[in-house]
Amino acid sequence: MVSNPDPVHVVIGHSKHPLPDRALFSFPCVLMLLEGNPFQAILDGKVDALVIPAADLPDRLPASLDVAALLTDTILPDVDATHPLHDKIAIVVQKDRADLKVLFAPLDIRQTYGKVYLTGAGAGGRDYLTIRADALLRNADVIFYDDLIDTGLLDFYTAEKIFVGKRKGRHHADQDAINQQLYHAALKKQVVVRLKGGDPLIFGRGGEEMAYLQNRQIDVEIVAGVSAVQSAAASAGIPLTLRAVSGGVTLLSAHNALAGATHLTLVYYMCASRLNELQSTLTAEGIDSQMPVALIYKAGFVDESVTLTTIASMHLQEHHSPLLAIIGRTASLFRRRPKILYTGTEPNRCLLPGKIISLISLKNQANSYNDINLSLFSGIAFTTPEEVDSFLEIFGQISSHLVLYAYSKATAENLRAHGYQATVQELDLQS
Repeated sequence: MVSNPDPVHVVIGHSKHPLPDRALFSFPCVLMLLEGNPFQAILDGKVDALVIPAADLPDRLPASLDVAALLTDTILPDVDATHPLHDKIAIVVQKDRADLKVLFAPLDIRQTYGKVYLTGAGAGGRDYLTIRADALLRNADVIFYDDLIDTGLLDFYTAEKIFVGKRKGRHHADQDAINQQLYHAALKKQVVVRLKGGDPLIFGRGGEEMAYLQNRQIDVEIVAGVSAVQSAAASAGIPLTLRAVSGGVTLLSAHNALAGATHLTLVYYMCASRLNELQSTLTAEGIDSQMPVALIYKAGFVDESVTLTTIASMHLQEHHSPLLAIIGRTASLFRRRPKILYTGTEPNRCLLPGKIISLISLKNQANSYNDINLSLFSGIAFTTPEEVDSFLEIFGQISSHLVLYAYSKATAENLRAHGYQATVQELDLQS
């Protein structure tokens, strides 16, 4: 097993933003001051961790790196005071260094944060609500809801309910105020459900709320809903696509049309074997060759993967079916989230950052445990010592790249008794 690094080689800053000369860590470490690109020092293996002002984090970290911890520090010099993380320090490590993530976890203020689910309520009656949305609403601490068509559905849930609906000419809350309410609710370590009519990412301003929260290191998950376009077409019996009649659908907002033309997001289904032709078509139509493209394999499944590329290089990617392409400026907003395998019975109460996937539901989908690929995950959450024993009996040795989250001292001790010391992180019951 991997042991805690001693000493840890830590980059404490660079020439632009030297950090305060004070002890940040209680464990032995070597502090190094680097110039140039500090992220390259981790990628090249020269250091184990990077400590920088959180305001200096790029919009997208290199795929092999993670923010292991976020620290509060109000005396950073020369940091843009308007940045949402201007008073924070970030610790960045290699994604597969579970031992370092555990080492820095006690410093991470995000352990006191909750999680926000931007959730679609569907368009129409309450029976358009998905099973996933219903499960989240039953486990929510607070629900921020819009002018839903069927507000009676909220009567079934015990969470605190806050109305933030907007209609033309009468806004109960403006968007900035809603963003702030979601943020402050998440800071209270709550399960926060932002319930929107239809689907949250189709003319629902869900993208704005997601960006606001992600920029503040709040974990956000999108829960799709039945959009008005689907509900209306189904009710009217109008096929949105029909072979040899209609090969696609264009979704437009009348508000955007009245305000002037805006860029569109293009979505192509079934494109795994047609990337060359698609690239040629888009280029011939004069679309910017550097336009972002997100290629999504097996959307919605546990082994879903997303590749971010551009029109210029999309044809160089090799993917199997099913593959969907999202092309447009919004594709650049993609942020990779870790996947956590949860062995207990209440995954919707788990506040660990990332996509929480229940082992129970995964087993129900798979033919056997042998079909479950643990390499897809960055961590495993255990709620009882018995779950540890059962898991090890089924899967055997656990890879050292996985953080082993333990929901009690007894669970943590059981993991350590099996030889897992450096990668075990003890949590309280609501983490």
